[in-house]
Amino acid sequence: MSNRDAMAAARALVATVPGWGGREITFRPGVVPMASPMNQGVDATALRARDTASGESLWVKIADADAALFADPASVVAAAREAGARGIGPEVLAADPRTGDLVMRDLAASHRVATLNRLAEPAIRDAVLAAKRAFQAGPPLPRTLGVFDQIEDLLRRAGEAGVALPQDQAWLLDNCRSVAGAIRAAGIDTMPAHGDGNASNVMIDEAGGVRLVDFDLAANRDPFEDLGSFLVEAHAFDPAARESFEAFHGRFDERLFNRARLYGVADDLRWGLIGAILARTSARTDLEFLKYAEWRFLRCRMAMRDQRFEERVRRV
Repeated sequence: MSNRDAMAAARALVATVPGWGGREITFRPGVVPMASPMNQGVDATALRARDTASGESLWVKIADADAALFADPASVVAAAREAGARGIGPEVLAADPRTGDLVMRDLAASHRVATLNRLAEPAIRDAVLAAKRAFQAGPPLPRTLGVFDQIEDLLRRAGEAGVALPQDQAWLLDNCRSVAGAIRAAGIDTMPAHGDGNASNVMIDEAGGVRLVDFDLAANRDPFEDLGSFLVEAHAFDPAARESFEAFHGRFDERLFNRARLYGVADDLRWGLIGAILARTSARTDLEFLKYAEWRFLRCRMAMRDQRFEERVRRV
């Protein structure tokens, strides 16, 4: 990580966990950071803290300075605590809302990171969507931020950093702003949302139970934006996406389905901008941020060129 010593921060935070002060603890890497092809572990230094005497372990996340581009520390901590309390995320044992650092129950012995194949299983899909709905029923988070406002903020940051954006950026942005205008005209509700549909942010146990992790995009937002970020990750084609929509909403609604799909297009643009900015500004030059950005821009572009795109915009 940059700007802070991750190991020192982890050791200090673990020492605040009841019963862990004074123990002899070893730390090992939790995950290998990877921006592409799977966006995983790039927001923080993930460590496994192990008590050398008992073998008991904790999961520690020490936020990287790069996460300030897209994460609000207070919302990250509030969301993680709420998910843990509701049993839809790992229990939070210690946290620092100033930095977004977390110490949680270690799920490694009982859970595995989700894959797209697992998300396609109806039972797993339904469990993930049920977890997202359960989280949305919780108390408001410190941050309220929708994807369209975030895209405008990222554009400003990209300009300040001298980031080279795609040659068709004006076309991408015009289309995205048309989507934003159509959805805002239709009216939205906001509620707390996980906000990130990446498969790596879901943990699955042997019985098919799921836990949501990584609340870096957590904010009060349109619940169908939350759904859209899942659909764009899990379903390339509409028939399966419709099934997931019905599992989430309880029935099919064409306009709301179009809204969710369009939010998925905006989600690709958001992550494309994040990747492009980090490719320019991050001290971690070994991570393929630009490759990840190009993939998200490509999928966004393909969706906008689809003959259904304009129809979806007209019917939200």
